[in-house]
Amino acid sequence: MKSTQMFKTLALFAATALFGLGVQAQGVYPDKSIRLVVPYNAGGGTDVLARAIAMGAGKILKQTIVVDNKPGASGMIGSDFVGKSAPDGYTILMTAADTHSINPHVYPKIAYDALKDFVGIAQIGLLPYALVVNPKVPAKNIKEFIALAQSQPGKLTYASWGVGSSSQVAMEMLKVMSKLDILHVPFTGAAPAMTAVLAGQVDAMFVPLSLAVPNAEAGKVVAIGLGAPSRFVGAPNMPTLAEQGVKVYTSPWISILGPAKMPKAAVDAIFNAVNEAVKDPQIIELMIKGGLQIDVLNPEQISKVLVSEFDRWGATVKAAGIKADQ
Repeated sequence: MKSTQMFKTLALFAATALFGLGVQAQGVYPDKSIRLVVPYNAGGGTDVLARAIAMGAGKILKQTIVVDNKPGASGMIGSDFVGKSAPDGYTILMTAADTHSINPHVYPKIAYDALKDFVGIAQIGLLPYALVVNPKVPAKNIKEFIALAQSQPGKLTYASWGVGSSSQVAMEMLKVMSKLDILHVPFTGAAPAMTAVLAGQVDAMFVPLSLAVPNAEAGKVVAIGLGAPSRFVGAPNMPTLAEQGVKVYTSPWISILGPAKMPKAAVDAIFNAVNEAVKDPQIIELMIKGGLQIDVLNPEQISKVLVSEFDRWGATVKAAGIKADQ
């Protein structure tokens, strides 16, 4: 009897020890470096911000966060890569609204499900777009611009950095709401599109504040207004379109996402690190200079925003009939 009891005790001890070794082997997240995929070219606004946050959050997590640029197909290549990665918390994505709120409605053969294949980790902020016009356009505010467009249907033109881009959909939001007929002139990038507006070849454009503010201050364009709920701290004198009576919000989100079914512990750990990192004065300054409005949302909040923004941008794409070749 005693030997049987002793055997059971030893067996229980061995099982407990093995279980403890198993837990120890799994480690506490993160126990290795994390890959942060940016679906755009190196050197762009999202990439620069990603590298700053990767450094700050990496210090907090005590692990290296490696930025991996996977550009192409309007951000869909990098997004698809992360959506199909192992949901272990070691491959995540930093992207903008284009890849998850706009592209699914524009491209008929998109390879990933923007909602089902991803989990929200943290919204970092919003990228408010400003409506700017060439100084030769006789409009100084949004009411004058709308009145001008309505008086000359099909005569005014606007630039964007591509069919289905957020810059195009931003203008289409205004067009749908105000029933305007303005001709779209797409370019293959923000720089040539802005150059055309500066040269007076195209009348107007919705652009990030990083392009709007310096050109407006130099008198090269007129800033009609900001498509955001409130004024931007880096451009306090630029009125919003909403305060001028036109509630058009053209502020794509910038967020960190992960593959669906990612462990909650990993999601929470990354969010907490990012939330702490964006409090760094250097990162705050970088975000303001880049025209990014800091607006951090937690995993539960950003998951709801992904759905609402998918519907909001998608409604405009559908109303405007925007379609792009795959």
